[in-house]
Amino acid sequence: MSKLVVIELGEGNFEQQGFPVTLHITEDGKSYDTKIDTKITGNLPAAPQVEQSYIRWQSRYRRLGLPMRLEDSDTEVTNISDAQRIRDRIDECREAGDIFSDYFNDWLKSQSFTSIREKLFQKIKSDEKIRILLQTDNYLLRKFPWSVWELLLQDYKYAEIALSPRKYEPPSEKYKLRKQKIKILAIIGNSQGINVEADKQILNQQLPDANIEFLVEPTRNQLNDKLWEQRWDILFFAGHSESQDDANQGWIKINKNEILSIEDLKFALNKAINKGLSLAIFNSCDGLGLAAELSAMQIPQMIVMREPIPDEVAHEFLKHFLKAFACGQSLYLAVREARERLQGLESKFPCASWLPVIFQNPACQPLNWVRHNYALKFPTVMAASVAVAVLVLGVRYLGLLQPLELKAYDQMMQLRPDEGIDSRILVVEVTQNDIDAQDHKERGGSSLTVSTLTKLVEQIQKYKPRYIGLVQDLDTPNQVTFRKNLEKLFEENPNLYALCREKYIAQGDVSGNLPSPPDAFGFSDVYTDDDQVIRRYVWYRNTQDPRCTNQSAFSLMLALQYLQDKGTQYQVISNNQLQIGNLILPRLQKRAGGYQRLDNRGYQILLNYRTAARKLNNITKYTPVENFISSHPPSELSDLVKDRIVLIGVTDEEFAKDKLFQTPYNQKIVPVWVHAQMISQILSAVEDQRPLLRVWSAWEDVLWICGWSLVGGLILWRIRGAINLGVATFAAIVILYSSCFLLLLQGFWVPFVPSVLILISINGIFIFYLTYQEGKKFKV
Repeated sequence: MSKLVVIELGEGNFEQQGFPVTLHITEDGKSYDTKIDTKITGNLPAAPQVEQSYIRWQSRYRRLGLPMRLEDSDTEVTNISDAQRIRDRIDECREAGDIFSDYFNDWLKSQSFTSIREKLFQKIKSDEKIRILLQTDNYLLRKFPWSVWELLLQDYKYAEIALSPRKYEPPSEKYKLRKQKIKILAIIGNSQGINVEADKQILNQQLPDANIEFLVEPTRNQLNDKLWEQRWDILFFAGHSESQDDANQGWIKINKNEILSIEDLKFALNKAINKGLSLAIFNSCDGLGLAAELSAMQIPQMIVMREPIPDEVAHEFLKHFLKAFACGQSLYLAVREARERLQGLESKFPCASWLPVIFQNPACQPLNWVRHNYALKFPTVMAASVAVAVLVLGVRYLGLLQPLELKAYDQMMQLRPDEGIDSRILVVEVTQNDIDAQDHKERGGSSLTVSTLTKLVEQIQKYKPRYIGLVQDLDTPNQVTFRKNLEKLFEENPNLYALCREKYIAQGDVSGNLPSPPDAFGFSDVYTDDDQVIRRYVWYRNTQDPRCTNQSAFSLMLALQYLQDKGTQYQVISNNQLQIGNLILPRLQKRAGGYQRLDNRGYQILLNYRTAARKLNNITKYTPVENFISSHPPSELSDLVKDRIVLIGVTDEEFAKDKLFQTPYNQKIVPVWVHAQMISQILSAVEDQRPLLRVWSAWEDVLWICGWSLVGGLILWRIRGAINLGVATFAAIVILYSSCFLLLLQGFWVPFVPSVLILISINGIFIFYLTYQEGKKFKV
């Protein structure tokens, strides 16, 4: 819990009257004048020695002869080369400062002020963060370095005092959070005798996430236009400045010829404040007069120097303040840290830590760099990333992402390059014309008759095919004749294989067996997903079907026979896995890749389609039936058929429209092309080392998804600004997609949808955070 402490010092003087004091304590973030938790009065007695000791110190300080950012700095001793005389002046200044500190703390220990001190100790714990506003219109009280108050030094390590006018009003418009980078107008004024180039470098180095525009020695008109025409969050000035003796007015030298007061820029500054200017930093000398004038315009806060400031001190303060502030430290604690670090320079620049002071409008909350840049702490970001990852993994486990993952898989499949035709396979096309041309007495349906098939096979055999596969129903007008002729066909052609079909079984056959030889028939079961797309290949099933005793798929049988003839052996190894040469066919589990509710009956693998000319039905050479039964067959048939697997099936999509299968390529294909794809997949994997499609284990998927969750968290943690975050997230998604696609080309289907959902969701956290911050409607 942080507290706001307001110490109001009324009208008075040091000689006789003293000063009445009112203490207000409330929670920080509340308006203390409407919700005061504690209020108590007291008094600081007359103390002329305090005033005199400060004036004595001020005189010693201004006679140090150091190069200051003051236009009319004392030149009496600026060229002293005698090191001893310099040390003497530094010692005199330090001694005068010690005397003032003693008088000042004795004054604050006065009996009439005891009630204020005791109430502070009673209401505020030593480890609480405290903003202390010192409300006074007395210029000398504003000049005093309240940071030497022992209460701050010893009892409250997280407190800092800011000055405030007794009369104030809130800005005319509430400040609204910016969605872009912080905008800083940095005015680099006249640099005669000082090094303002270092200020530019410090701003650039410490605020890489800010949008800084530098005006180097601008004219009055240029500065006026910038304040009028654009919106600024922070106004920064480095150069020469000074205030009049009563600290009610100040001037800045913007170039070699022009010196401006705040009054000279009154309308432009009012406009800038109404647009959202919330902090002015004058890294220049004697700025209390500038602060007094600007506070009358209701600027939320300023940082100025009480006295003339040496160049080196100005640089050190700016560097340490910006580093702390931009890294998330509060404005007050950032000023305290930077101010206290100046103590390291006090051997050369005595009392340097007395100089910086905040000037605050009590109606406004301090500007917070974290709020502007929406920075999130690393543990918070990582916790959010883990939470999002767990949520997405849970949704995925329930199978709710499966449709999206399958669509993403299809889209990547479509992007894969063409692989050309598989020359080991030939498709003999059966068209409607071929069926219509058969003897009408034999034809009883919409497919080839046994007699037509017998003639076709006989002609194909002349060209010495390796194997013939029948992907075709047969008309069966006479079951007895059909069975007898079919058995004869298979007995005469041992290299002929066909699909298990119910139509092939003799009517009334109690055994339900296929015509002999039964090993020539393989099952043709295919499993489609919920969207009716074939993405899997069932190559073996462990269920007994009396109508199809062979448990191997038709396409696997042809592929194995072909490979075995060429010297590649196969065997069943542990866990009923099939090894063909060096290739082991993987088996899809119930949870495999994007599948979280997979029907994994039998042994299935992902169907690794190949395309040629961007089409699935171009992967083999093909020739029509009529070329074989013609009286003048083409001469190229020998080259087309010899040593190949010849598949016979209907290719006329219009004719076979009730048997079309949907594929991941948004193309529908007839059964013969589906089986050609399956055979080609096995042959290519064994002989060409073309990768089979595989999925990672569940734990590998989890690690991959959590890894991208970490990437999303790091982006959110490191990137500032909605636009930059969007660009970085988009780039991460592009990299993610490219990685998934490249891995798919290597045969691995890895999670894309869960990972991209995490990246988008983490980006959504930022949007929620932004909305939340805007909803707080705080003022600065």
